[in-house]
Amino acid sequence: MFTFGKVPTDQTEDKFDLGMSDDKRAFTLTFNDLKVTSEAGQPSAAPISAHVFSLIVPIEGYGKNLEIEFAVSGTVVTKEGANATLMLSVNGQTSVADFPANSDESPVQKLKFTAEAASECRLSLLLLVGRDSKDTSTVAFLNAMAIDAEILPRAA
Repeated sequence: MFTFGKVPTDQTEDKFDLGMSDDKRAFTLTFNDLKVTSEAGQPSAAPISAHVFSLIVPIEGYGKNLEIEFAVSGTVVTKEGANATLMLSVNGQTSVADFPANSDESPVQKLKFTAEAASECRLSLLLLVGRDSKDTSTVAFLNAMAIDAEILPRAA
């Protein structure tokens, strides 16, 4: 049976809290300030902004096939002339969500990672926003509040 190993919390400059289930088959990373913005009224601000979060999550145990469901929850707000992209990648398997102008939602972006076996999950999260470079009155905001992961099948 596969389980998550001890996740070192000092791998990244981005601060997060880690909650691990008792059976070590699920965890939640929660963030206080993992975000990217392109702010209105800031003519010197770049019209494209990005932030990357990366973390290595050890995998322990054995089994026939490893299957993990990852889910990123956050908030996106884009005004006219702006857009946002959220990309989640684990060991080269990727899930992308694009948000057009005039988005205002709290999406949950999922990725079902599968492998015959793996010693770790190299998790990367890309937050990207952009706005019309000639229109400084528009805004784009994207954050990640949490990443949930659970090894499948779910425990009964």
